[in-house]
Amino acid sequence: MLAAYSFSATASWQGTWNYYNEEGALVGQWTAGCGEQDGSWGVKTSNRSFTQGCAVDM
Repeated sequence: MLAAYSFSATASWQGTWNYYNEEGALVGQWTAGCGEQDGSWGVKTSNRSFTQGCAVDM
């Protein structure tokens, strides 16, 4: 059980944070754990969502 939890916790760090302005428009992204696709652009706001995996819109 512990090994499955550890793998799940590690896998959850691979993905993209999407940042939105007050109107809900995408204003920035930060991708981590995806090798060459890692990076960020735009503005980081408190209005955000996380997408697991390595699909990047940058």
